[in-house]
Amino acid sequence: MTLLRTQRIARTILMFAVCAASALISSCDSMIYDDQGDCTVHYRVPFTYTHNILSADAFVSQVSAVTLYVFDSKGNLVLQKSDSGTTLAAGGYRMDVDLPAGIYDMIAWCTGTSPMPDPTAFKIGGGDTPASPSQLTATLPLKGETGDKYVNQDITPLFHGMIQGVECKESDYGYIDLPAIDLMKDTNVIKVILNNIDGTELNPDDFKMEITGTNSEMDYENNLVGDAPFSYLPWSISRLVTDKEENRAPVASGMMAELSMGRLMTDRQPRLKVTRCEDKTEIINLNLIQFFLLVKGHYQAHWSNQEYLDRLDEYSLTFFIDKDKNWYTAAGININSWHVVPPQEEDWSR
Repeated sequence: MTLLRTQRIARTILMFAVCAASALISSCDSMIYDDQGDCTVHYRVPFTYTHNILSADAFVSQVSAVTLYVFDSKGNLVLQKSDSGTTLAAGGYRMDVDLPAGIYDMIAWCTGTSPMPDPTAFKIGGGDTPASPSQLTATLPLKGETGDKYVNQDITPLFHGMIQGVECKESDYGYIDLPAIDLMKDTNVIKVILNNIDGTELNPDDFKMEITGTNSEMDYENNLVGDAPFSYLPWSISRLVTDKEENRAPVASGMMAELSMGRLMTDRQPRLKVTRCEDKTEIINLNLIQFFLLVKGHYQAHWSNQEYLDRLDEYSLTFFIDKDKNWYTAAGININSWHVVPPQEEDWSR
């Protein structure tokens, strides 16, 4: 074998070696990322809940079950997966999802835990295999007959999240975190307190309380749909006891009613109504959205009115009742610890 031929063979072997090494490296960088072991991809979807009044991630303390629906670019369901319990409680929760290359829309309906023994809950449409995103509605079961529908239970906390256009590439490999789904809470607790201004006993049976609304159904994008009216009734009514005078027995001079309701939106008009039972007179009839936004405050001024309502999930209203069991409007209202005195010349029942 001549020297020239030997050199040609050596160059050919070297060229094949370089090509093989380049192919191996470019395929999945396995020579560099030995800890990943192979070229498979492991996608994970992070979940957070920062869409609250503190803008802090409250996922661990608020969410106890998640269900994720993944649809391809044609609107076909490619994955449905649920998770709950201790897996969500560790912090930094990410759901493992097995997806081929493609572009996806992801919708999540999640729940928390009610402290009450018999809560009701929004029902998610479409079953385990919804044919399209539009089937993923959330509907609150109502009691009663047509024209007199109501709910009188606590509502299991409901959360919604959605991201669109998530891309999974053919070249992906290893562990990849997809864009996070930040949840929005769709349920609210309303506490209504009636206090007698002269400290005499106030009997809860003397009043009927309700919130009228039209927000019992949401679509897959979390928008309210439908406008059928119904009522939210208290699931808890308790007496508030105060010491009237030193060395005297305590007096139940107040009452607190607790109600739960669905998503509040600026284009809906839920109303709080308090009726005096003895003569069926409405002593309070207020547009809740109007009054809740009165105390939005400067710290939340950078949010739109709708975002403020979506971030706040608990409201407290205190009214003062006179000896004739009327609302003493001159004393105003305490809303979430803010004191508001409505103009006395205005009719707040409109």
